[in-house]
Amino acid sequence: MTIDFSPRIESGVKVVFPEVPIQKCIFHATQLFSRGLLKELIRIKNKQIQSHIKEWNLIRKISIDVEKEKKEVPTLSLTFVDTEIAWKLHEKLRKILTQKKFHDIERNMLKLFTTSEFKTWKGKRVFLEKYNVIFTTRKLIYSPKSLKYIVDKVFKAWRAAIRRERMKLEASKTHFNQTKYLILMNPQNMDSHHRKKLRESLKEFPWLRSYRRIITTFYYQFRLPPEKRRSLNFLTQLQTENCHPWLNSAINTLIENEGHVFRFQSIRNLYPELKHNDGIKVVNESSNKIINQLYRTQCGMRTLENIRMRISNRLECPIFTTPNLIEKSK
Repeated sequence: MTIDFSPRIESGVKVVFPEVPIQKCIFHATQLFSRGLLKELIRIKNKQIQSHIKEWNLIRKISIDVEKEKKEVPTLSLTFVDTEIAWKLHEKLRKILTQKKFHDIERNMLKLFTTSEFKTWKGKRVFLEKYNVIFTTRKLIYSPKSLKYIVDKVFKAWRAAIRRERMKLEASKTHFNQTKYLILMNPQNMDSHHRKKLRESLKEFPWLRSYRRIITTFYYQFRLPPEKRRSLNFLTQLQTENCHPWLNSAINTLIENEGHVFRFQSIRNLYPELKHNDGIKVVNESSNKIINQLYRTQCGMRTLENIRMRISNRLECPIFTTPNLIEKSK
């Protein structure tokens, strides 16, 4: 009997057909694993990319409020190194640009550009481009009259630099949304263009290589004979303290039902006539679609007898009702 991972269906099969070996559908097994991994990849994206974007937006918003003197400078606890460096540079810019003598401002600005902190800042190129425009295109000079315009343009140059970094992350987030489905693909279902895109994506997100190796190993187990197949315990490499509950549950379920998932391998050895029959590995989804259609309409299904009659007629097969279901219907 080939079924999915529903404990209710399994308990019903054991009551009606106690001697029949149970095969857990490999389609539902891979679907269970893929859904758990998809949730985990989304969690990682939110942690590594989305949270990073939020930090850029946060320091941008606070910088505007501080410059307009709407509120005091708050103490920020930033997670990412580049946002922390950018915010420290903004603090230094505020200290320099609030000085009274314009000669001191000009000298300290040039001094800031030589510091190691500024040189290691990823946004320095964009900032310097915008900064130089102030004195070349607009032809401003440091003087008491033009100082207020220069200060405003310097802060805008800083925001232009962090905006560029945020836009890179936005593009990376879009690429990641495309990559996560390539990571989950069965190697047998991949064409050459899929493999090419996957290689490019793994260069952009090298930390996904370990996930891809485990996914490939998982799919490969279904092609091996029983004596060469590995235990699914290797999937526990994906489990961490912070991993998504869906992934944790999926891995535990697969390991617990490993014997049932790969039972088709031993059944083929016991029954050679089923060697080329792939139907024993996968649940017939067409029957499930019919059941779902009946469930949605529920026309003429007010009693248990009517339910059995309608399902039996639509599926063209006899229907067994487990004793516990009969007790619940009373």
